[in-house]
Amino acid sequence: MAERRGIFKIFSSGKKERNFSVGIKNNIAALPTDVDFGVTVNNQAAIKITSFYAGLRIISENIASLPKQVLKASDSGYEEDHQHAAARVITQRPNEYMDRFSFWFCMLASILGRGEAFARIEFDGSKPKALHFIPAANVKVGLIDGHKMYQVSGLTGGLAFLNGVYEDWEMLHIMYVTFNGLKGIDPITYNAAAIGRGIATQKFSAEYYNKGGHIKAVLETDNNLDDDSYENFMKHYNSYGNFGTPLLEYGIKYKSIGVSPVAAQLIQSETLSIQDVARIFSLPPHLLAEMSPATFSNIEQQNIYFAVYSLRPLCKRIEVQLEAKLFDSSERGKYSVKFDLKGMMRGDDASRSKYYKDAVEGGWMTPNEVRDQEEMQRLDGLDKPRRPLNYVEVGEETNN
Repeated sequence: MAERRGIFKIFSSGKKERNFSVGIKNNIAALPTDVDFGVTVNNQAAIKITSFYAGLRIISENIASLPKQVLKASDSGYEEDHQHAAARVITQRPNEYMDRFSFWFCMLASILGRGEAFARIEFDGSKPKALHFIPAANVKVGLIDGHKMYQVSGLTGGLAFLNGVYEDWEMLHIMYVTFNGLKGIDPITYNAAAIGRGIATQKFSAEYYNKGGHIKAVLETDNNLDDDSYENFMKHYNSYGNFGTPLLEYGIKYKSIGVSPVAAQLIQSETLSIQDVARIFSLPPHLLAEMSPATFSNIEQQNIYFAVYSLRPLCKRIEVQLEAKLFDSSERGKYSVKFDLKGMMRGDDASRSKYYKDAVEGGWMTPNEVRDQEEMQRLDGLDKPRRPLNYVEVGEETNN
């Protein structure tokens, strides 16, 4: 913690009252101006798209539910340290008013929906005492004298105590995609064209089905109707409802037009919207209930794809921030943080059985380590590595 306090000396004790200038902008390519679906694209609108909501929820819930560990290096390898202060705020309770699942869900939802997530680190001396989630909309990031700073404002009620200006070591800052290492990219803004198409499709579908699912017919006449005649005709015509047989007047003819949702390309448009969201979040489409690329033979591989390409990069971003901010200089290199994805990638029963059999027979896992992986109770006498009797070292002679 000594080097952290050293940075603090650069700033006056009244730093929380000084003027704070952001001065940081991402070098984002201009959004296309020729693509306008006639809808507003923002966080509130995007979350109302079922595929976007489902994708954000699935990733956030899965990472929030992963086993998390603080590991300490020792002569015999890495051992889990349950007593370290960092372990308590990561794996047990981050603060007094949020449980660990809610905290990590909020952090992940902010990363996916806003492009970055923030948490104020409360220290007790040199040890982390609590992590306080802060909505990204309430945080500005800036550089002062070459040091990264954060201004938190606009929080009210019980969270008002978090308002203020903080240095880098006082704040967890996890970015989804960044072009400068200082600010995260908002995925909704950056993918506004694709998300706007999804919002427009959903809006059009609601209006389309609200009017009966298709344009039933048009009414034609060679005569000119004044306002009174038109209103009188429509009043009588509408009184027959959907299933009555109307009596047509004024030489009006009924011309049927049947347009199915398939012909209107609603189904294709909705599928395309799901695939757009799957691409944004690196999700297998079947997790968003788009089953066209899924088969019984590849569904397991798609689940592993989800763990490797959707979850693991996000977990690594979080692990790196936690290791950099929750341990002082004397602990770095000795401690690491791991979000355990092994359970997500271990496959079906047959695959796991073969994997464990090879691991035990190869001597690089003990039977009790296998039981740990399967969340089974350890048994006496199963803690030593084993190998088949016919395995010998190269050049070693055997007695016959």
